[in-house]
Amino acid sequence: MHRMKRLSFNAIKEGFDRLPTAVCFFDRTGSIVLCNRQMYQLSQYLLNSDMQYLGEVVEALHHLPNGVVRIPDVENIFRFPDNTVWRFEKTEVTDKYGERYIQLTAADVTELQRASVQLADDCKKIEEDSKKLKQLSDNVVALAREKERLDAKSAMHDNLAACITLTKQYITGEFDGIDADVVCREWEKVIAFRDVIRLSAKEKLLDSAKTGGVTVRIRGEEPTGGEAELMYTAMQVCLTNAIQYANATEVSANIWENEYSYTVMIRNNGKPPEKEITEGGGLTNLRHRIENSGGKMTVQSLPEFSLVIEMPKHGNSGGNLWL
Repeated sequence: MHRMKRLSFNAIKEGFDRLPTAVCFFDRTGSIVLCNRQMYQLSQYLLNSDMQYLGEVVEALHHLPNGVVRIPDVENIFRFPDNTVWRFEKTEVTDKYGERYIQLTAADVTELQRASVQLADDCKKIEEDSKKLKQLSDNVVALAREKERLDAKSAMHDNLAACITLTKQYITGEFDGIDADVVCREWEKVIAFRDVIRLSAKEKLLDSAKTGGVTVRIRGEEPTGGEAELMYTAMQVCLTNAIQYANATEVSANIWENEYSYTVMIRNNGKPPEKEITEGGGLTNLRHRIENSGGKMTVQSLPEFSLVIEMPKHGNSGGNLWL
C-alpha cells in the first residue's frame, strides 16, 4: 500500500511537471509549496535562480531583468529571452481542508501573440490599402468628371466655330438661303448649350482670364466652400472691369486668414482710374451678395484700384449664408 501511494505521488508530480503551463503554489505567507518544472525554468530568467517566495517573483515582474520585455498595451504578458511569450496570472485557491493558497500560473501565448501581431499588421495594411483604393476611386471619379467637362467644352467650341462660320457666310453672302433668323437660332443654341455646362466660379474665372489674355495670381491659402465661390465671383467682377476699363494683363488676389474670417484684396496691373469709381452693375450686385452674407466690401479708386472683401468663415456666421 505504501509503495502504491509512493508511486501515485511520483506519478502526480511527474504529470504536474509535464504541464505546458507554468504553475506554482504559495502558502499564506508567500513561501513556495509546490512548483512545476516549467515555472522553475521561467524563474531562472526572472531571478537567475529557483524561486522561493512569491514576493521576489512579483518584484521581478515589476522591475524586469535584462532580456525580459513587457508586451505593450497588454496586461501581464512578457517576452522572454528565448522568444517565448507568457501570460502571468495570480489567483487564490482553497483545498478540501479549507487551507488557502496562492496560485501563480504562466500560460504560453507565443503563438497567440504572434497571431495578434500579424493581425495588427494585416489590419494596418488593409487600412492603407483602403485609403489607396479610396484615393484611386476619387481620382477615377475626378478624371471621369474632367473628361465630361472637356468633352462638353470641345463640343461647345465646335458649335461656336460652326456658328461663327455661318455668321460670316451670312454677312458675306457666300451662300444663298441663310437669313438673320437662321443665324440667330444657331446663336441661341450655342448660348443655351454653354449655360448647360456647369463650371465652378474658379473655373469660370480662369476660363474668362484665358479668353481675355489675363494672368490670374492668387497668394495665400485659398478658402473652401461658399467662401471660395464668393471670392472667385468677386475676382470675376474685377477681371471683367480690369479688361474693359483698365486694359490689364494681370489680376491678383492676396488672402489673409484668421480664426473667424478671410480678408481678400484684389488688384490689377492696368491703368489706374482717373476719378472715383461709381459702383453699378457688377460691383453693386457683388456688394449686395457680400453684405447679405455677413461680409464687408471696400472699393478703393485712387491712387490705384483695389477691392477688399471680408468674409466670415462658414460655421462662424450663425448659418449657411452662402446659399
